[in-house]
Amino acid sequence: MSNTVSCSFDLNLSGKNSGYLKIGDSTNNSGWATFHVPIISISNGNGPTVLVLGGNHGDEYEGQFAAANLANSLSPDMVQGRVIIIPCLSQTASKFGMRLWPDGTNFNRIFPGDENGGVHKKLAYYLSYDLFPIADAVVELHSGGRGHYFVPCSHMVWSSDLKQRQRMIEDMTSFNTSHHLIFPEQPGTDPTTLLPGLVERMGKGLVTTELGGAGVSTFETVQIATDGLRNALLHFKVIKGQALSRVEQGLTPPIFIDMRGSHSYHHATHGGLYENVKGCGDRVEKGDLIGRIHDMDHPDTPAVQILAQQFGMIGVMRGFPRVNIGDVVAVLGPDYASPDDFPA
Repeated sequence: MSNTVSCSFDLNLSGKNSGYLKIGDSTNNSGWATFHVPIISISNGNGPTVLVLGGNHGDEYEGQFAAANLANSLSPDMVQGRVIIIPCLSQTASKFGMRLWPDGTNFNRIFPGDENGGVHKKLAYYLSYDLFPIADAVVELHSGGRGHYFVPCSHMVWSSDLKQRQRMIEDMTSFNTSHHLIFPEQPGTDPTTLLPGLVERMGKGLVTTELGGAGVSTFETVQIATDGLRNALLHFKVIKGQALSRVEQGLTPPIFIDMRGSHSYHHATHGGLYENVKGCGDRVEKGDLIGRIHDMDHPDTPAVQILAQQFGMIGVMRGFPRVNIGDVVAVLGPDYASPDDFPA
């Protein structure tokens, strides 16, 4: 239990309650400051507890809108259990329109946190040791930030445990996006520091998303976030009603993209401005042109071509055009009608 973060109201109260997570802070202007993160709880009777999180990264907006709209629209009579909502985890980053906190911290890389660290580490610790233990499931809403644009999707990391994998697939597909992405562990990242990985290791239900990106949100992507969030809550049986699959709703069957291949990630080979030549959802063959890097200081220099390293469907394309060597500009992989068709 955290000794440096507290909730301004009792999370066990029935009905609809809102307030703040109050995090001990010390600033240049206030030695005994308290950093406030809004939190809402809607509780009614017995049932599961589902935690809804938006704004892990500050420039990912669809989830912040969907979580805030849920907090405003959900009433206790619609709930059978408890829904706890934090519309924006990285408040400071969001207010500056940045992915990262001002000190460069990536909130999704600091778990399980430190109750005696900075504000962000204290918040991560509180989530890890106070909120995740009381939750039956977590819905965490990401999008691509300004750097990337994803085909709006829910996603997961492939598990070798068949029983665990099947549960993860069921949770993932409850969000009813048109596409679902299957990733390996993130390259160059300690997987034990990621929020979703911690939730999964704790045995909780989990839905994670990437709902567009490029630093903007559209009516369409916010609607996908809103509709998917509602169906996920129905899936976890925390709100009243029946979850329906895409097919049951009269929509096209989902597409599953396998991003686990060694040639799925494509990187910038030069600095400059990256031009997407292919878009999300496009199928490409190995060797197809997918993008160009322009040297705008030397317009007489031909653009550097980025070619597909394998066949597949593009699930992620570049958002912010300025790139440096090593920046990811596209992620693609073969697509399937079912994860049962995936190679082992």
